[in-house]
Amino acid sequence: MKSKRKIPWSLLYIAATIVAVVLFGVLNREFANVFATMAGLTPGWLSLAIVITVVFFGFEGGIILLLMRSQHVPMGWGTGMKIGLIGIYYSYITPSSTGGQPMQAAYLRRDDIPVGLSTAVLLMKFFCYQCAFVLCSVVFYCMMYEKLSAENPGILPLIVLGLIINGGSILFFASLFIKPVFHVICRFAKWLAGRFAFLRERFHLMDTIDKFESDFGSFTDDFKEKKGSVIWGILLSIPQFFLQMSVIFFIFRAFGYSDVSYWEIVAVQSLLQVSVSFMPMPGASGAQELGFSSYFRNYFVHNDLYAAVMVWRFFTYYLVVIAGALLVVIDQFLYRRRQLRAAGAGGNKEKT
Repeated sequence: MKSKRKIPWSLLYIAATIVAVVLFGVLNREFANVFATMAGLTPGWLSLAIVITVVFFGFEGGIILLLMRSQHVPMGWGTGMKIGLIGIYYSYITPSSTGGQPMQAAYLRRDDIPVGLSTAVLLMKFFCYQCAFVLCSVVFYCMMYEKLSAENPGILPLIVLGLIINGGSILFFASLFIKPVFHVICRFAKWLAGRFAFLRERFHLMDTIDKFESDFGSFTDDFKEKKGSVIWGILLSIPQFFLQMSVIFFIFRAFGYSDVSYWEIVAVQSLLQVSVSFMPMPGASGAQELGFSSYFRNYFVHNDLYAAVMVWRFFTYYLVVIAGALLVVIDQFLYRRRQLRAAGAGGNKEKT
């Protein structure tokens, strides 16, 4: 009897990622034109935009590393960077940025880190960033209110709505770390799973949910000991937020502008981000471009607003997607090779 061949899911996953990136480039017209646009810009400022983006990734991985080590989970800097970039990549290619934390938890599961525990850490990371994001955006809103009221009052309601939604997300995710609240959520999940017999029997969902709740709850059991790491996570998220918002300033300078301060450009970028971050499209596509055209129309005044949109999206979105896809392909390839080596070593031991 022939042995059943195992489906090489990892290879299929690599192929699907490559196809997705190729289609991504083919279907986005501005992606094809962006290089011609950048050729006429100041290369030094564009190089600084790339450096700022890389440092932003470093903060993302470093904060994950900090929170993981607060749980006594051994993790190296390289792994933290990888998990950070993978999370950003999947957030950018899924609606409402919903894919980031689940895929990070899946990658951490390969390293035998319980899904409940990794989910708790990753949600706390998101909580830390949201705190920094909303705090800085409120400060910038107060700073820019008079200027925006005079020059572009139509965007003020969008900014207020964004602040309310993002502020509400802070309260929601904070409530998940209150054990009775999370217990009610898990009970509801068990009730919902119980409505579908095939899920309950085939995937052992009841036991899985119980284990997930237990692992997640381990993060809050000794929360007093973790307060320091959470505070550090919030504090480190502030410079990380500034790094992310600063890319547009270097693009602004690359176009030859120097008449507006760094703080004003970063403030406008922050308010743009807060007003479109809740849009359901992957990477808030469409809303980001339209928002940029509205928010920055008084800054790119030499008939170069559309070119600025293309370059800005390349550095803040397309470049991240490309880097993330390459990382996913390389990591999956290396992981498959380790699996094959381990299987080969196991087979040799059986023979001996």
